[in-house]
Amino acid sequence: MKRSLNILIVCVVMFGFANLHAQEAISLNENSAKEKKLRPIRIGAKIGFPTIIGGNLEYVTPLLNEKLAVSVDYSNIKSDWLVGEEQVDASNNDELNYTYIEGGLNYYFFKPGRGLYGGLSYGNINIKGTVHYEDSRDILDASHGSMNIKLGAKLGGLFYFRPEVGYSFSSLPDHVEATKVYNDGSRETINFEFDSEVKPYNLLFSGLIANIGIGFAF
Repeated sequence: MKRSLNILIVCVVMFGFANLHAQEAISLNENSAKEKKLRPIRIGAKIGFPTIIGGNLEYVTPLLNEKLAVSVDYSNIKSDWLVGEEQVDASNNDELNYTYIEGGLNYYFFKPGRGLYGGLSYGNINIKGTVHYEDSRDILDASHGSMNIKLGAKLGGLFYFRPEVGYSFSSLPDHVEATKVYNDGSRETINFEFDSEVKPYNLLFSGLIANIGIGFAF
């Protein structure tokens, strides 16, 4: 009787250990599945150059083991500080619009859709507006495109943080062609110059790409 009781106790203990091990294995598998869960759609905002401030959309495709993503950046701002204060008369409703759109591919080096990545993209800057003077006004409508390379990191899960640096192979020129229209109706083509020494937008003229993004993944 005593031997049977001992055998029963040993069996219960062994069953308990086996059950505990099975639960731990299930828990590890669940945690691993959670870690591997990929949220392929990312919607966020970026602050930096040349975006200035704008939105970002990224989609992680199934290609290359879910390491290849498509990304789009867009910003549209009206900035009086793009024109020197000594040139602007606010009463004349001077306006200068800055639009930036960029599309490209990101490749995640180590993990599907997260961590360190390299990017190749094409960006286009459009500057459009009118600046008034006492005897004339300058009309701008200029566009500038460039291929870009970037290195960044997507850190986080549902809520993420994204630092990014890179280089534009064709940086923004410090002047663009504009049409000067005089009060008598005559006009001529001129070079409209930006003050490339004024911070912080002097970085636009160096080819530097640097921004910080935050957002949500779904």
